[in-house]
Amino acid sequence: MTAPVVPAGEHLERAVSVLEEGGLVISPTTTNYNILCDATNVEAVAKVFKAKERVKVAPLPVSLPYPSMIPEFVDVPEWFDSSIFEAMLPGEVSFVFWQRYPFPDQLTCGLRTVAVSVTTHPVMRSMVTGLGGPIAATSANVSGQGNVFVPLAKAIEDVGDRVDLIVDAGATAAELAPEHGNRVNTIVDLTFDRPRLVRPGWVSLEEVRRYLPDVDDDLEAYKTLLAERTAARPPTS
Repeated sequence: MTAPVVPAGEHLERAVSVLEEGGLVISPTTTNYNILCDATNVEAVAKVFKAKERVKVAPLPVSLPYPSMIPEFVDVPEWFDSSIFEAMLPGEVSFVFWQRYPFPDQLTCGLRTVAVSVTTHPVMRSMVTGLGGPIAATSANVSGQGNVFVPLAKAIEDVGDRVDLIVDAGATAAELAPEHGNRVNTIVDLTFDRPRLVRPGWVSLEEVRRYLPDVDDDLEAYKTLLAERTAARPPTS
């Protein structure tokens, strides 16, 4: 049975209650509709993987209420100018860090890194600030479909019966601007010697370079570096 659907504006108290109790909420973002859960709750994170039928190594990104909270949950490298957070966030860009907070192993897939963002979408932002802590957010569709766009109708079709609440805020900005092309968050990795582009997205490379002029956008080189580091990592006990 499909979960109850509530309109944006009438969602907050009920949605935060679901998240606090370890449940799942479908929410709009600026790009896709996402599944949200409390990122600190082991059982809730496991529900997301089950709902998406996710079996590959694909960590869940985390959204925080405010840019100033980022250092509480991750290790910001010494070479990075933290004032950039206030310049770029809230925004549709995620930064990958070494984790500081002990997020559930399943959330990070044992990689000990985590992608962090601060959303601009007022509906999702209300839930993140309402919960007052990190929310895991990932596209509300079954895994294995590639880089597909997820509007509300697809979210309901794919996983609407696997969540506890659906928040309807209509079409997202990305749905209303199909010509944009990159209808996902931009991702930049800060765990190497310099910023490295992981995935092009809603925030253009030109905009990223306004604040991170030395960002390396060689995606194939990044994949090689990441594979080498993962292979060299000692097994976890």
